[in-house]
Amino acid sequence: MKIKGAVMAGGESRRFGRPKAFATWEDSRFYERAVDALAPICNDVVLSVREDQLNDFPGFSGKLVTDLPPYESCGPLGGLFALMTKTDAEVIITLPCDMPLFEKEDAEKLLNFFSSQKDIQALIPSVNGKLQPLSAVYSGSCLPVIKAQLEEGDFRMRSFFEQVNWLEVPHTGLGISEAAFSNINDQQAYEQVKQYAQRRTTDGTD
Repeated sequence: MKIKGAVMAGGESRRFGRPKAFATWEDSRFYERAVDALAPICNDVVLSVREDQLNDFPGFSGKLVTDLPPYESCGPLGGLFALMTKTDAEVIITLPCDMPLFEKEDAEKLLNFFSSQKDIQALIPSVNGKLQPLSAVYSGSCLPVIKAQLEEGDFRMRSFFEQVNWLEVPHTGLGISEAAFSNINDQQAYEQVKQYAQRRTTDGTD
């Protein structure tokens, strides 16, 4: 089974104030941590980026994938469409670039749960009832559904879920901590997560 990892690094980081992909965590850039979390369980890892970011990742040796026209900036569905069209993956596991507490063990749990289920096309974790569609696993069989939906001008994930066999699993059911799904959307969240990590180190729970 061909498994592709996809780090979603195309956000504009307006609230963060600078490109989040290049913020650092334990001496690594955010996007590098996401790549490292996915690499052990994937045949290879790609970065999903904007067209104007193509020269921003000289240290990354993998493939850079941009949205396909006319579906640029159409949200997660546009990104998934490009990833499935431009790669030969049977399964794609996606991860945002701004979740530095998400580790390779967490990615492995996601993929193992997906692989243990029969006939599902997507595994979407949830945290306190909130779906995490960018930290998820998708079968390549979703491509025709996504293509048809985009052609109809419907970019809603909700509509996508109505057409595929998908499964929501709470983070507790996956054995993944709530903290692992912490998105760093702004500088305040960045500081809060750093304080959380420091407490774990001090308490000896890390």
